[in-house]
Amino acid sequence: MNASIFWERVRFLIKQNRTTQKNAAAACTVSLRTFQNWMYKSLYPTIIDGYCLARFLGVSVEYLITGHEKQTKKQIEITRTLLKKAEEKLNRIIA
Repeated sequence: MNASIFWERVRFLIKQNRTTQKNAAAACTVSLRTFQNWMYKSLYPTIIDGYCLARFLGVSVEYLITGHEKQTKKQIEITRTLLKKAEEKLNRIIA
């Protein structure tokens, strides 16, 4: 995976969360300059810094790297239940 895509996601999430690069850097306990160097040079942060950054942005490290959240069995079951309820409700509306 290309690190520039990782940083595109980070930039998007910083904007979406209405925060700043300075706040994100502080969450990783690094200077703003270091954080910006990572971004502009497309360097991955350390594992710990990546974890801190993901937590700060409210996503998983997996999301920052792949763009997808890991689906757990519990999440899948909840989704299935909600879809089943929605289908039942739609059937009652149509009938």
